[in-house]
Amino acid sequence: MMIVVLSALLIPLRSHIPAASIALILVVPLVVSIAIGGILAGVVATIAGFGTYDLFFIPPYGTLAVGTASNWIPLGVYVLVGIVAVIINRRFQLQRERTAYQARILERLASLPATLISEHSVEQVWRTATERTVNLLDLRGAMALRPDGNVLQPANIAGDHELADKIAETFIGSNGMARIGAITIETLKVRSFALSTLSDNFGFLVIWNEELPDALVQALNVVASQISAALERTQLHDTRLKLDTLQEIDSWRASLLRTVSHDLLTPLAGIKTAITTLNEFGASLEPYEYTQLLDTALGQADRSIQLVSDLLNVTRIEAGAFHLQYQDTNLVELIQQVAVAIDFLSVNSKLDLTAPEDLPLAHVDVGLLREVVWNLLDNAVRHSPVGEVVHVTVDLDSDFFIVHIYDAGRLVEGVDQVRLFDWFHAAGTSGRSGLGLAIARSFVEAHHGRLSVHATKSGTTFTFTLPRIP
Repeated sequence: MMIVVLSALLIPLRSHIPAASIALILVVPLVVSIAIGGILAGVVATIAGFGTYDLFFIPPYGTLAVGTASNWIPLGVYVLVGIVAVIINRRFQLQRERTAYQARILERLASLPATLISEHSVEQVWRTATERTVNLLDLRGAMALRPDGNVLQPANIAGDHELADKIAETFIGSNGMARIGAITIETLKVRSFALSTLSDNFGFLVIWNEELPDALVQALNVVASQISAALERTQLHDTRLKLDTLQEIDSWRASLLRTVSHDLLTPLAGIKTAITTLNEFGASLEPYEYTQLLDTALGQADRSIQLVSDLLNVTRIEAGAFHLQYQDTNLVELIQQVAVAIDFLSVNSKLDLTAPEDLPLAHVDVGLLREVVWNLLDNAVRHSPVGEVVHVTVDLDSDFFIVHIYDAGRLVEGVDQVRLFDWFHAAGTSGRSGLGLAIARSFVEAHHGRLSVHATKSGTTFTFTLPRIP
């Protein structure tokens, strides 16, 4: 329409304006039509403009004849301008469509970074990245490939699994390394995206779909960057946890050394005292004094050796390398034997032991159980007021032997009774033993029993159970 109107205005002036100038004037509505109406409008405007220009401004007027050869020049320029304008407009249109498509994809992917950040393990990041990418972009499938030694292995597959194995086999290649770029498998286009940061290579994201437009590929490059950042963040988080764990282990190791040193120091000091006395005054000592000092040194040496042996046995139990030597045992007799060895009378303590007359034999490892009873009785004697009685009762129900050891000693106020049996609950903080309770708990649990403590203002009761095995 613009060309028709403009031509009507120019016809009275065609004898005063050169044909080439009129061609330039008529180009303006042509370009405007293409810019506003697109390709179809541009083609129609070009044809209409060519016909109008030839019909009304190229002599002889009123015909489509061109006349002289020089008239082809403005006609050709007019058509050429129209074609170039159509091509440029088409390119702009494609660019706009591509930009709009990318904007829609990125809008769909907007929630992906926040989702990846919320994951706390590399495995979760791989799974979320593949599944969310497939769902958000309506892809046929996606696969995460990560290094396993010198080769790549699938970490997770999402979407259509029908060709996943073939895609993995084809894409990874015989040398275990991924083929970079795009390939076609049957009717599907497959493309890989490297997942890496400045410091790490995490593997590849492989996606497959019937169509993979360039705009989608560019958007997936953004997705690959987001996944790489999430993997690096998760890896740094894991590294920090490992460092925290190592620091905690170092702290535990230091606590264990302090506790072992504390428990060994007392018997070693007793041994040294006895030997020093014998060395300096042995010749002047009475025979019974000489023998008593020797017995003290030997007893303390045996206790030190037993403590080290118990620690080694605990280590073997926790490693699964210790096999209990079960035998039928009278618990009452075993407790009495331990009480005699501890020598209650020497520390002005007494033992009150009660048990059912028909108490059956217990199926236990005598060596380990003797150490359990020793630690608990020795602990009770050392922490009871002088002259107090240590009460021991042996009960049983349908499943367990139940042994209670009660003394009048009191736990330090505020002590965590659960942590009392921890290996690294340093001796002295509870007023109780150092390693003895931890060793006793380990040996009881090796029998599939339990050791617990119940403290009141009047005293403390340690209770351990042992399964009744027919």
